[in-house]
Amino acid sequence: LKQFRPSVSFGSRSGLSTCCSGAWPDGLRQAMTWVPTPFAGYSCEFSPFHGNLVAVGTAQYYGIVGNGKVHVFDVSNRGGPAVPVCEWLTKDGVYDVAWSEANEHVLLTGQGDGTLKLFDWSRPQGPIMSLEEHTAEVYGVDWNLNQKQLVSSASWDHTVKVWDAMQGVCVSTFRAHRQIAYAAIWSPARPACLATVAGDAMMHIQDLNAGEAPVQSLQAHQHEILTVDWNKYNEFMVVTGSVDKTIRAFDLRNFTQPVQVLHGHQLAVRRVKCHPHCETQIVSASYDMSVNVWDMNMAQMIKHFDHHSEFVLGLDLSLFEENLMASAAWDRTCCVWNCVQGPPPPAPPGMAQRVPPPPGPGQVTR
Repeated sequence: LKQFRPSVSFGSRSGLSTCCSGAWPDGLRQAMTWVPTPFAGYSCEFSPFHGNLVAVGTAQYYGIVGNGKVHVFDVSNRGGPAVPVCEWLTKDGVYDVAWSEANEHVLLTGQGDGTLKLFDWSRPQGPIMSLEEHTAEVYGVDWNLNQKQLVSSASWDHTVKVWDAMQGVCVSTFRAHRQIAYAAIWSPARPACLATVAGDAMMHIQDLNAGEAPVQSLQAHQHEILTVDWNKYNEFMVVTGSVDKTIRAFDLRNFTQPVQVLHGHQLAVRRVKCHPHCETQIVSASYDMSVNVWDMNMAQMIKHFDHHSEFVLGLDLSLFEENLMASAAWDRTCCVWNCVQGPPPPAPPGMAQRVPPPPGPGQVTR
């Protein structure tokens, strides 16, 4: 991994649209593409270097047993099929993916076997590194935008870890959560800060420069918190999504109660993302099989999409094309569409389908 070198100068997640200039294929501007995956979709993310590339993490048999796969797709064929660039079969489910902020070829995955694995799509033979300290499933991973050697992981062992991906070592372990840790997301404005959420309904703000104890803590919901993200334009604003079906926004300068509570999902909110091009908008994916767009100024949902036929677990917004979104679901599809141009077209017949039931005892090789 020591050969990591930034090969382009853009790819920032700070929300500055100037990073997009000249980097987006013309064919992708109107893209609406369905991508079949052999396993259930758990996560998807656009490359911060190449606007036509999307990584998708998947797991066999809903991630309960069986293998996983990591895919990289080229979705630049307007309205046509996505082109597989690379894929890797893993021995356990892939619960999350994050692109490197330092090397255009590298992506990070959180695995059901408790490891973080790094892959290079220019070297398709297998993972280039495995980070192994967690004692249970790794459910969330994130790559630091500013300190590009650092990555974070959130695990079912209740811990959040920070790793130096250049050296392949864990540099910090945070043990503040008392239940499954679901997400640990780096602040785009404060390089040493993480927002972490877990099954204990707590949100912690961790600062690498302040030791293991959180610098701020709040019971943000009454039920498990599955997801968190930072506003790209307001360094004090964080957004959470919970099993209680709500999305809540908090201002770290007045951390005692949410500044906004958004209702509209019918089941648990699995993923929230703050819009990289619009300060007031966030997007969300839910176990109610929908994707929603929200406007914080209006304090309401402004768009609703129900194009998937199973739980939607993965969601991302493109840095290169405003309002271009990707969603990944348990119906074994990933959909890429521009959310201001209307709903995605229906999936081609036979593409979206239920995951088959797992085999009986003794029939699964993990």
